[in-house]
Amino acid sequence: MQFILALVGLIFLVPTLYRYFSYDDKWLSQPDKIEAVKFKKKPNIYLIQPDGYVGLSELPRGNYSQDNSDFSKFLSENNFKVYPNFRSNYFSTLSSNSSMFAMKHHYYNGTANINKELLYARDVIVSENPVLSIFKTNGYATSLILEKPYLLANRPKLGYDYCNISYDDLPIIIKDVGFKRDVNSALETAIKSNRKENNFYFVERIIPGHISTWKSSSEGKDLEREKYLNRLKEANLWLKGTISLINKYDSDALIIIAADHGGFVGYDYSTQSSEKPKNRDNTFSMFSSLLAIKWPENPNQYDKDLKTSVNLFRTLFTYLSEDKSLLRNLQDDRSYLAVDKNAPLGIYVVIDENDNAVFKTLESSEK
Repeated sequence: MQFILALVGLIFLVPTLYRYFSYDDKWLSQPDKIEAVKFKKKPNIYLIQPDGYVGLSELPRGNYSQDNSDFSKFLSENNFKVYPNFRSNYFSTLSSNSSMFAMKHHYYNGTANINKELLYARDVIVSENPVLSIFKTNGYATSLILEKPYLLANRPKLGYDYCNISYDDLPIIIKDVGFKRDVNSALETAIKSNRKENNFYFVERIIPGHISTWKSSSEGKDLEREKYLNRLKEANLWLKGTISLINKYDSDALIIIAADHGGFVGYDYSTQSSEKPKNRDNTFSMFSSLLAIKWPENPNQYDKDLKTSVNLFRTLFTYLSEDKSLLRNLQDDRSYLAVDKNAPLGIYVVIDENDNAVFKTLESSEK
């Protein structure tokens, strides 16, 4: 019996080890010389990420049907440009953020696997990536401010100059239960203590999050929707407080509010995303995400094609450098999903460049 159990374990272990040892990071290479770009404008830059905050175009319709006009009014009054139809290219925090900070598609390295995540995603996000490299080349100090240690779970080497969570404070096995930091307090401390003239802050809070992950913890789609919308109200209060805090110390800052994905409202639980989407509203519930940017100067020369997260930083760096040639290498605006139920295991395009809900294999979409 022990031999059989060991053999079964080995059968599952070998493919996993192969994936890790055959991992190729060439996908991070840029198609041009953007990593040598020189900024002509150098405002302090704040990337505020409310996890799972669905896009403002999706909130009043579809599975959400929620009036969010009060927060939209707040953004307008604080000189934010809202991108109502913005969406992520991938469905999860790790897969979306790794693509965003790489400014490239990873396509899950072409492999749909049981975990439906990119290998070494956390290392890409918080260790070394083209975005951090560009900021540092242009003289920026970088700060990572997190509410929970989710992005630090495998203890990647930190590429940021500062992080409010120390590995010394974390248990060997991070269960992410009961560990929480006050991100606004940490942000205020970081702003006060930073001596460098130019700073980039990445602030993440797990709110509003998404519906329950597992079937066993789900209360059904209707109650999950209600719980999500209650957390959305809390997220609005937090974002208002964060913007007010930044304006207090840094009124000329460039502030980006960018969610990583949607809230999955309309599903009973979020792991149903491994199924072939049944309709347009469920697809956009996963990928539609909030983007609002307070630009110090009019960005209209540079941002007309900004619609998905993979192109967020390339657009930002074009604005800062005033080099429109960088826009020649925008990535495709498709959204991708790894599916293993009600369709053959594979990576599928579920939203195309024209914002249509589709269902095409990765291979067929490239033809």
